[in-house]
Amino acid sequence: MSAQEVLRAYVQAIRSGDRPAAFGLFADDVVGHVPGRSPVAGEKRGKAAVVGYIEDAVARAHGDVEVELLDSLVGHDHVALLVRERLADGERVLDIRRANVYRVRDDRIVEVWIFEHDQYAVDEWFA
Repeated sequence: MSAQEVLRAYVQAIRSGDRPAAFGLFADDVVGHVPGRSPVAGEKRGKAAVVGYIEDAVARAHGDVEVELLDSLVGHDHVALLVRERLADGERVLDIRRANVYRVRDDRIVEVWIFEHDQYAVDEWFA
């Protein structure tokens, strides 16, 4: 599969709520780069750590998560997704735009870089 096909399958799985299928596209040694100064920021090494970060974000929103793909940039090994994400926790809502850059090797996502539009809002959400 091309990098674009891997990310297409990943986005479809996330949007349909099939997180296990989406997480199955991560390599065992995937590395996630989470920006900011919140307790969840930093480098996440390995599938369990990257999945744990995502599941923590979903848990904080009690499953009330929306993901909208705005655009993408596709290269040979990299795909950048411009997305809008909305997480809600009762009256607290985080509505953010971000760019996630994925590196793909052997049909698996091996690296993810997150670039937040409003890092302060994200840090506050995870504080």
